[in-house]
Amino acid sequence: MATNTSIFKNRSLVTIGISESVSNTGNWITMMAVYALVVFRGQGNVAESSGIFLAGLLPTLLFSPVAGWLCDRFDRRRLMIASELTSGLVVAGIIFVDEIGWIYALLALQAVSITVMTPARQAVVPDLVGREDLTRANAFLQQLSAAIKIGAPMLAGLVLAVLDPHQAIILDVISFGFSALILSRRPALPPHPAERRTVSRVSSAAADRRAGGQGLGSVLKEIPGLRLLFLCEFLSVLIIVGFDVLAPVFIRDVLAGGESLFGLLIGLIGAGSLAVGILLMVRKGKPNPWMDTLAGILLLSLITGSLALAAGLHDPAAAKTVVLVATFFGGVGNGLVVIQKGTLLQLLSPAGLLGRMSGLFQSTAVAGQLVGILVTPLVVPGLLSMGVFFGFGTAALVLVAAFIAISLRAESRENVQPSG
Repeated sequence: MATNTSIFKNRSLVTIGISESVSNTGNWITMMAVYALVVFRGQGNVAESSGIFLAGLLPTLLFSPVAGWLCDRFDRRRLMIASELTSGLVVAGIIFVDEIGWIYALLALQAVSITVMTPARQAVVPDLVGREDLTRANAFLQQLSAAIKIGAPMLAGLVLAVLDPHQAIILDVISFGFSALILSRRPALPPHPAERRTVSRVSSAAADRRAGGQGLGSVLKEIPGLRLLFLCEFLSVLIIVGFDVLAPVFIRDVLAGGESLFGLLIGLIGAGSLAVGILLMVRKGKPNPWMDTLAGILLLSLITGSLALAAGLHDPAAAKTVVLVATFFGGVGNGLVVIQKGTLLQLLSPAGLLGRMSGLFQSTAVAGQLVGILVTPLVVPGLLSMGVFFGFGTAALVLVAAFIAISLRAESRENVQPSG
């Protein structure tokens, strides 16, 4: 069995992680700069906060399956380099605009260019490490992402304290170019040749033929675990996206905070994700990705639960304390879910379809986000207060976790039934 040290010695894996870290740092600066322009300094409301997400989600929803197809057909390294360079060019346009419509349009174009990154990374990781090390490899990449989530928002807050938001975005443009340069130093990452296409958990010849030529729908039909994974991804994202939409306004109106508190909360989520990534890297024994995912969803419910509680405290100082503590443990849950849903996707998907499965999975997550973003402004504050809304979200996350447990138990009973 490979050791943790072998993960760090895997130069291709480390290069991908560093490249993502560089561009993600720039992306956080741009995100915080856009929020500064639209919400914190522009007095934007829930609808405009939703618009920022919507601008990136619609193109991602539509283009992700195409991006996945590209990752199964062309060199992934070249695709990632092209994605980074194109994103840098598009983001540069935000420097010269103030009107909200132009900001939305440029964010949408960037979403198209960056969509290829996730399926490309998901498809590459199983080629760089053995099956027994997938959780460790995904945990390593998530540790880097979590570290960026801790430091980048705080860095963005410092940058925005001394620079105009438009000037701060220049740093993001530079980060995309630097990321592309890092990727260019590594060997090619070609797609799977047809003869290597196999199915991780379904070894029948019929499933093997599907991996070689038939559609994704037939594979989802054949592998129950994939169906459960896709359904749970949609539901959990649909529920938790309310936090993303309402957080800036909630922080301003309930917690009496601004960009710095927003950055701190994001950083605490990153700290929790970093902590659990370290745990998964050093944990002994064979991991159970499904149990980790279930536990992660329950921990995520602490975030929405703390916001529901904070809304009723009428004491900003006490509310901040509750939210800060819960956000860290919610970050632990976020790390578990992100790491192990990637591992499950890699284990359950046919190797020759992993790029397309990853693209479809990304579209599924985006569909959940899109529905949540469209519904949230219709519900809050017209029908429900933010506190009540987050209370319903907490209950819904618990129900999703229960659904996973029941489904896994039912599948386990089917597997132990004696054959006729």
